[in-house]
Amino acid sequence: MQIATIANIASAVAVLVAVFFGSLQIRQMAKTRALFTSTELVHAMLTTEFTQSVRLVMTLPDHADPAMIANNPEMSAAVLSLSHVFESLGVLVFHRIVPLHLVDDLMGGYVRQSWRKVRPHVEVKRRDMGVSYGEWMQWLAERLDEHPSPGKSHGAHLAHRRWKP
Repeated sequence: MQIATIANIASAVAVLVAVFFGSLQIRQMAKTRALFTSTELVHAMLTTEFTQSVRLVMTLPDHADPAMIANNPEMSAAVLSLSHVFESLGVLVFHRIVPLHLVDDLMGGYVRQSWRKVRPHVEVKRRDMGVSYGEWMQWLAERLDEHPSPGKSHGAHLAHRRWKP
């Protein structure tokens, strides 16, 4: 074999190895980004304000009269607090930074229930503030309904009971 042939083969192997390790690095970066974002999501849920907001909004009936929210400053603040978190989540899911099923497993129930309760309020606010009010919260709730996490209807305790570490 000639030296030129050996050099060409070595170059080709080096390029293939570089491409392989480069793709591994890109995958690892994506996993790291998703893990970091997921951790931030959990931190957003663990605040006292978020917990109190969930508690308050869950007391509303489904399709609550918008006046029930507008006439109660504490409830208005709770709805605004939740909507900020859910709006951010919607954008992160849309841009595929956070997987939809991860959001569903972590807080899909809160998103769905909150949307059912505050939808009339959001629709009234949109008339005053424009179509972008609550847009990503609605988008997220609708996507969660269309594409639920596997086993969501049965509960994690049943759907994943055969899980092994």
